[in-house]
Amino acid sequence: MRKMLLMLCALALTACVRTARDPATGNVDVDVESPTKTGEDWSARLSGMGTYSMVSGTATAKVAEGRTDATVTLTGGTPGQVHPWAIHEGKCSAMGMMVGTMSAYPDITVGANGNGQANVQLNARLDEAKDYSVAVHASHANMATIIACGDLDD
Repeated sequence: MRKMLLMLCALALTACVRTARDPATGNVDVDVESPTKTGEDWSARLSGMGTYSMVSGTATAKVAEGRTDATVTLTGGTPGQVHPWAIHEGKCSAMGMMVGTMSAYPDITVGANGNGQANVQLNARLDEAKDYSVAVHASHANMATIIACGDLDD
């Protein structure tokens, strides 16, 4: 018993243990992290959808101090096109609510080389017990068409 207590004390001094329960499934996510880690890192590979199969890209998000800083990079786009994008709860196959509001996300403007990038700082924290995805939409007039999507992994 004494040994176990000492091991628990040592763990408490060297690591941060967090748990979160997904209310939908009841699954518990347990994370053990270094106390020097300053945030959570998420990433996704974006794949083109439907007739936009030539589009691809990446997304990264860092969660720290109660906010999320995210960057999306798009390649293979049509020069001059403007694409809204957002982080959503759920995976690409079953997207849910948007994280934050659409007005918080700056558009991705595709340059002459077919590439574009946008960054956002959201006053929201991604929850490691949930799934998230990044969706890039065809245009503000055509939000229903998603041209690229990727599931964020932490």
